[in-house]
Amino acid sequence: MISDDTKTSSRRKRRGTGKIQPSQFTVQPMEGAIQKSRWGKYERADFERVEQMIAAFITRRLGQVVPVVMNGFFNAAKPEERNLPALKTAFYSFLMYGWRDNNNIRVVDLFHHTSPPLQGRQRAALDACLQARMVLMTVDDVHVRKERIRGRDLLRDETVTVSDKHAAAQLRPGDRFMSWMIPWGTSWRAIGAAAQIPGERAGALDMAVASLTESFKCTRLELPGKHAAHLFWVIYRVAHM
Repeated sequence: MISDDTKTSSRRKRRGTGKIQPSQFTVQPMEGAIQKSRWGKYERADFERVEQMIAAFITRRLGQVVPVVMNGFFNAAKPEERNLPALKTAFYSFLMYGWRDNNNIRVVDLFHHTSPPLQGRQRAALDACLQARMVLMTVDDVHVRKERIRGRDLLRDETVTVSDKHAAAQLRPGDRFMSWMIPWGTSWRAIGAAAQIPGERAGALDMAVASLTESFKCTRLELPGKHAAHLFWVIYRVAHM
């Protein structure tokens, strides 16, 4: 599933990662639309169970792939960062929803097409996972009691509403927030590890993302599909400046 890549430039390594199989996939704007599952709603426990199934599938079917992708993801990480639980979570989110093999197939897609079919709420949770997207948003409004964050997805230039208890308690208007997200009713739910960037660093983040697009000669819209790992590390570095 993985072919050897040529060595990446030192400039690219400084931005966060080394050898990661790129893909030709471009994330298309969804214009705020969420694809509703015909199986109805799901609960967080259903999502967690589905992710456990995907993790077991990875162990069973992709054991030789994981170390290669992991080495690429952590290529420019500091030694102590490789063992941080949050960054391990970030890697597995990337592995499940962001990395693509030479046939342009994500792990979650492979699980969907080769595993026994799910039913009911677990199938609804899987449908949500199939729509997982990496979002970098600017925060416009926070409602702590409703655990709701409203803002704009800076990668797709569209409005987004996110449900996340922890983030709602921490974020303020003007901040930036990055996470993998899945549909949750009429909004989105943050999953995996997230990064919160204070408003005073927004300018630095914009410059870093612009530099990344220039480095890869791509648009912001292409970053989460083609260069999700590099994008993650750029945001993570600014968040932990």
